[in-house]
Amino acid sequence: MRLKYCKLPQGNFGDDLNLELWPALFPDLEAQHPDTWLYGIGTILGGTQPDGPKVVLGSGCGYRGTPQLGSDWRVYWVRGPGTAAKCHLDPALGLGDAAVLWPPLHRTPSPVSGRIGLVPHHKSHDSWDWDALAREAGLYPIDPRQSPQAVADAIASCERVLTESLHGAIFADTLGVPWRALVLARRFNNFKWQDWLDTLGMKLNTVEAHVELKRKLSTGKAIGNRLARFAGSRDERNHLRPVRAATASDVERVRQDLIKIASETGAFVLSDPAARARQLERMREACARFAADHGLQFRRPHPHPNPHAGEGA
Repeated sequence: MRLKYCKLPQGNFGDDLNLELWPALFPDLEAQHPDTWLYGIGTILGGTQPDGPKVVLGSGCGYRGTPQLGSDWRVYWVRGPGTAAKCHLDPALGLGDAAVLWPPLHRTPSPVSGRIGLVPHHKSHDSWDWDALAREAGLYPIDPRQSPQAVADAIASCERVLTESLHGAIFADTLGVPWRALVLARRFNNFKWQDWLDTLGMKLNTVEAHVELKRKLSTGKAIGNRLARFAGSRDERNHLRPVRAATASDVERVRQDLIKIASETGAFVLSDPAARARQLERMREACARFAADHGLQFRRPHPHPNPHAGEGA
C-alpha cells in the first residue's frame, strides 16, 4: 500500500509519524496491495484525491471542503465525530487520532523540575524565532520540524506543555503530560481540535497571544489585514491579523503573554485515562479488522503502563 499523508519539505512531526507508525504495525504493508492508498494521520480528507482504492485509518477533515467518499473508499475509523458527520459516516467511526497507537507514547515521562514546553504549529514556527522567544519567557522550545521521537522525548521531559500543534497536545495527553491549547496565529483550526477532543469527552479551551508575530509583512498584506480588522467578519480571530512586521513592543507583549499563560497551572488539562484506554482498544480492534480484510500481518502494540497517565496539573 501507498501512504497518503502531508509531506512537508521542512518536516512536521505529526505528519511524519505516518512513516514510522504504519510499517511498524503492518510490516508487509508496502508489499501488499500496491494500488491502494492508506490514509492515516492528518487532516487530509477533502479536496482532490488520487485514483484507486483507498482505506482510512484515523484521518480527519477541516481544511479542504467537505470530503466526497465514494465506492473506492473503505473507512475503518476517522479522527472524530465531526469528521464522521462531514463524511456522512456513522458517528461511531469517530474513534480518535491514530497517533495514540505509537508505542513510544506509552511510557513513563521523566520531567525536568519546572520545565514547561512550547510547541508552535509548524507554520508559526516558520514565521518567527519561537525557540529564542520561548527561552526568553522561561519556556522549553520544542521544534515541530523534529522527528516524532525527538518531539516525544522533549514533551516527556516537561512537567506541562503549551501547544499550538494539535499533535503536541495528542503526544502530551497520551504521555500523561498536562497540556494547554495556545493560539499564536489566526490559522488555529478549532474544528480539528474539537474533532479529536470529542472522542475523549473534552471541550476545547484556548488561550491567545495578543498578536501574530511575523518577521516581515508585505504592504499589500498589511493593508488587507487592516481592512479585514476594520470590516469585521465571522472569523473569531480577526483581531490577531498582523498589520505590520513585529516590533520590539509586540515581541515583549507576547513574551509577557507566555509567562502569564504558563503560570496558570490550573488551566492545563489531561483526558480521563479510562477514556484513553477504551479509545486505544477500539483502534487496535479496527487495525485487526483492516489487517484481516487485506491479508496483512498485524503487530498489535502492547504499550507499557504509564503511572502518570491519570495525573493533572
